[in-house]
Amino acid sequence: MNTQHLRGIPLHLEDLTYPELKKLKHEVDGLISKNQVGEVIAKREDRLTDCPNCSSSQFTRWGFTKQGVQRFKCKACLQTFNALKGTPLYRMRMSQKWVQYNELMWHGATLRDCAKDLDISLRTAFRWRHTFLKAPSYTGIQPLSGVIEADETFINESFKGKRILHRDARKRGGGKSPKTPILIALNREGSVIHEVVDRNTKESICQFLQPRIADGSVLCTDGNKSYIEVANGCKIDHKRIIGLDKIRVVENIYHIQALNNYIMNWKEWMVRFRGVGRGYLTHYLSWFRHMKQHKKSDQGLLFAAMTNT
Repeated sequence: MNTQHLRGIPLHLEDLTYPELKKLKHEVDGLISKNQVGEVIAKREDRLTDCPNCSSSQFTRWGFTKQGVQRFKCKACLQTFNALKGTPLYRMRMSQKWVQYNELMWHGATLRDCAKDLDISLRTAFRWRHTFLKAPSYTGIQPLSGVIEADETFINESFKGKRILHRDARKRGGGKSPKTPILIALNREGSVIHEVVDRNTKESICQFLQPRIADGSVLCTDGNKSYIEVANGCKIDHKRIIGLDKIRVVENIYHIQALNNYIMNWKEWMVRFRGVGRGYLTHYLSWFRHMKQHKKSDQGLLFAAMTNT
């Protein structure tokens, strides 16, 4: 519906009786409640304070896009924009399928399942997945505090999706596969940080942890001596849980069992994807973290994509 037709609707409302107006309101409220994408965009519009092009706070409403999204025009730079400008969802099409795609992602659906259920191409399913995961991947994480558990884990190196390999191709069954190291830490409040690194070295562990641990915290690790260097560079207490001594808990409080369970659950969840390219591992780590830290919501990743920009 164009703007002219929309403006003509209020002219006919005065001819309706009260029961007819009440019925119309009921129908409109029902349609609004079903339009979950529109609700998310409307909330984003209410938070707009400046132009995404020049940061000016002087802008006015300027019609609608073909998809019915409110447009604005900046009085300073004269550029037009909408609430999605500057978000990963800007210029994404088929918004009527975003919520259902969000729900499929929440259940960890594969790309082929998403493409089949939504009648979209596999390429579109892939692009949408990583569009929705941009915001959770780049969400700023505050330094961990309190009791912190840290460890490394490894996953088979994969260049899935890459056209060019920077090494010789391996034959199936031709020995052990190289591993990609991942550093993970969490605290007892549920905050999680992670990083995919090139090598599992003392330097990479220190660079990962030292800037992200608040003073006065307690760091719980296994017997890896690299964490001693981390503790020496921070004002923290260090509790080492050395498996060879069959010690799992120190002082009845300090352990790394919560982190071990987190890593085990993540790896079990990853099996459905049958291997993930190294370049996308951060997105899958962030995806799993987002689901662990938030309640299930059909609009969860939509809100994340529009607020963390």
